[in-house]
Amino acid sequence: MKGYIERRMQLPFFSNARTVRNVMDRARMNAALRLFDEKMQPGSDGNVSEEELMEIKAADFQTILNDALNAADDAIFA
Repeated sequence: MKGYIERRMQLPFFSNARTVRNVMDRARMNAALRLFDEKMQPGSDGNVSEEELMEIKAADFQTILNDALNAADDAIFA
């Protein structure tokens, strides 16, 4: 997340609290998508634990960081 915020500060329309809220929302969505994909794999029983629902992994932030790193310096980035 630190790398994302550092990159995001270089892009237009950086807004401290809103940026943090947006990145957390995106990380939660990425976590939900990751968990869904894992539970839909063959051999999975499809059950999701409470702990899994509360966990956000580094990979969930990595996608967001990659998008920011690949954005042009003048990109409008939410």
